[in-house]
Amino acid sequence: MKNIPLQVNIEGQDSTVDTDWLAIMATLKKRGLSQSELSTIYQELSAGMRVTTRGLTLAEIKPSIALDGIIRETKFSENDYVGMIRA
Repeated sequence: MKNIPLQVNIEGQDSTVDTDWLAIMATLKKRGLSQSELSTIYQELSAGMRVTTRGLTLAEIKPSIALDGIIRETKFSENDYVGMIRA
């Protein structure tokens, strides 16, 4: 399972938290989910579904949404390509 960015909502609350699969997987293991249940949830999230389990609602964050501090945009300058042109 690859680490994927997630948006998590605790049931009964309006706020959401941006986190990742590895952190949520650890939480769900502590809440009693088996490895096969975790695998099913991961597959559903990867398919774009919203999943509710153990008091949490989970959804994958699409790559088009910027996550400051978690995912950053890679920037290149013209000088970065100089070494690629010389063979």
